[in-house]
Amino acid sequence: MNHPLRPAVLLAAFCFSGTLLADDIELIRFFEQRIRPVLVEHCFQCHSSAKKKRGGLLLDSRNGILKGGDSGPAIVPGKPAASLLVEVLEYEPDGIRMPPKGRLSPGVPKDFRRWIETGAIWPDSQSPPETPAGQQSSDARHWSFQPIVRPTVPKSPHSQWPRNAIDHFVLKRMIREGLQPAPTASPHVLVRRLSYDLTGLPPSAGQLQSNVTRPELQSPAKTIDELLASKRYGEHWGGHWLDGVRYVSDVGYYNFSDLGWRYRDWVIRALNADMPYSDFVTHQIAGDLLPPPNGQDVYADGIIATGVLAMGNYDDQESNKEQLYAEVIDDQIDVVSRQFLGLTISCARCHDHKFDPISTADYYSLGGIFMSSRVLKAGNRIGAPRLQIALNSEADAKRHHEWKAQIEELQKLIEDVETAEKPPLEAELQELIAKSLSPPGKAIGIQEGGYSDSRHTGISDMPIYVRGNPHQPGKITPRQLPVVFAGADQIPISAQTSQSGRLELARWIASSRNPLTARVIVNRLWHYHFGQALVRTPNNFGFQGARPTHPELLDYLASELTDSGWSLKHIHRLILNSATWQQAAISVADTESQDPDNRFLARGTIRRLSAEQLHDSILFLSGQLRETIGKGGNRLIYRRVGHEFHSHAASLFDAPAVGTIAPVRTQSTTSTQSLYLLNDSLVSDAARRIAGRYHDLSTTEFANAVWAHLYGCPPGTAEIKASIAYLDGREQDRRWTWVQVLLCSNKFLYLQ
Repeated sequence: MNHPLRPAVLLAAFCFSGTLLADDIELIRFFEQRIRPVLVEHCFQCHSSAKKKRGGLLLDSRNGILKGGDSGPAIVPGKPAASLLVEVLEYEPDGIRMPPKGRLSPGVPKDFRRWIETGAIWPDSQSPPETPAGQQSSDARHWSFQPIVRPTVPKSPHSQWPRNAIDHFVLKRMIREGLQPAPTASPHVLVRRLSYDLTGLPPSAGQLQSNVTRPELQSPAKTIDELLASKRYGEHWGGHWLDGVRYVSDVGYYNFSDLGWRYRDWVIRALNADMPYSDFVTHQIAGDLLPPPNGQDVYADGIIATGVLAMGNYDDQESNKEQLYAEVIDDQIDVVSRQFLGLTISCARCHDHKFDPISTADYYSLGGIFMSSRVLKAGNRIGAPRLQIALNSEADAKRHHEWKAQIEELQKLIEDVETAEKPPLEAELQELIAKSLSPPGKAIGIQEGGYSDSRHTGISDMPIYVRGNPHQPGKITPRQLPVVFAGADQIPISAQTSQSGRLELARWIASSRNPLTARVIVNRLWHYHFGQALVRTPNNFGFQGARPTHPELLDYLASELTDSGWSLKHIHRLILNSATWQQAAISVADTESQDPDNRFLARGTIRRLSAEQLHDSILFLSGQLRETIGKGGNRLIYRRVGHEFHSHAASLFDAPAVGTIAPVRTQSTTSTQSLYLLNDSLVSDAARRIAGRYHDLSTTEFANAVWAHLYGCPPGTAEIKASIAYLDGREQDRRWTWVQVLLCSNKFLYLQ
């Protein structure tokens, strides 16, 4: 999280709301993963009501930690610098130092600072009542755990508004709420919105020409297809995906590897190719176990895709290896369960899940799968750098060398022969290039087998760690799926394979029989197209998550996804061709007061450009955006990201904090954003370049041309008068200042 959260608001959300906000859920997860285990392992022996109360201090409840002991309150919510607990954990030379046995890893005080700064949430005392014991058998009836059944599309016989099935579902709810739809957005608004939604960039001059000046030449459907075919589509939607998987290019705190970019580029390529989402999921969990599709000995893309499992946000300098590996599998379970399933399974690490029917045994059943694999190099006394896995065998490297030599030979031959003989030679060259044999190289990723310096040295089932403590192993749990989905009588994965079980887990997650996977991803697509999801807690489809505003529509889209062969581009087309998405962002018949949050979709939503869209648009409009896709490109998605590398501009405009999972971005409006746009060299340089493009035009021509270039539409009468009045008082070489003002305006920063 990269914004302050008000403790009073969070407390109110816990005490008076039956549904937790996405931020609240994130903070609960952080407490359960990073705070409670430390307290249990290192503090409760001396400071718990069940054992001892040294110094009058209890640390096993929020009330106890707030009250403090003989030295005063242990924490002051919102003020880590004033909290004694942080001071003792940091082992200040002249102060109290805890725990007495020795200083904990440097990441622990940092975690406690973050916990206190965001309100010191403690779910036991602030959450709604738990599900009564003995009722877990009924939990399977929760809406998101039900099989997806394709609903019948409702009919709207008295309306000409619907364009496809989506609109019939939406209109049915509108009528029920006493609402009516807004008119269709104007052509210039629609084409700008389309281009940003699919590519993250403004529309090209050709798209504006065909859609706005002569709309009869090109329908939105054709523009949608063109934009989906653009390589820029994968860059933009790849950015959305990376938000949810805590992407970093420089992986690790200390022993970092700069190979994370391979995973980023694989995501972009996979989305551009419209890889079936089921394959997209399977590759990321078990791509290293898939057979190479091109006859090579090593499946490079399969290895690269699993890099997501190696990007964990944990202290890779930890000398306590059992603790380190416990953190690794917790991170893997967390990202897989939240991103693919919309569940917070990692909350069951220390105790049965507080809200969902996920037991601690379920957690360690999945833990055994990931503990039977490795992403770190073992054997180091301190530190554990990521594995760097070769992307081809020696035989593959030889084939690649021969392939390159053949291409070079053909290229030279084409240059030497007569023009008439070029075509068949060029066809042969393109056919050879299409074979695309992977170059030598390495990637971060995952491999089968446990860690040699752990009790889990090979492929095996895992014990339950009592209260999450890796030094208190309990009952062994078989590697299997969560009981709520597969039943208590399922055949364990460990009885089906001699491998880790990741491939079996991946195939279950990617199955159309899984009730969550398709629902979760179509909900994410909807969120990014509308600015809000049908289920407003995209990473939590459990009991404390929001219920869908349009449950039948959600299941219809999920059915469409699986029926189309898991094509994400098919869902994009459905959404963007709907009358619902093409509505203007205006209120009809006072719908705004009836539905201020636009939950029932009776109008379009005004949205601000993201950090990436703003940065890339400035480059695009000033002619500086490179065509390069992948490493070497200058879109913001290609920036270097890591714990020592972050973009001030990106964070200023609400990009996620490095290494965090961000299913929904916050949107802040601050004076520093305006100051950035008025003073940063990227913006001022772009303004000069844009002004220079039209330097030989008259004042009126210049104003019209720049306005259309930036906003995709001509200025209105009042706008052109104000522009001319400003420009007439300036020398021609100062016109760029007016361009920069336009780049700072809400008309540029917001999509209607």
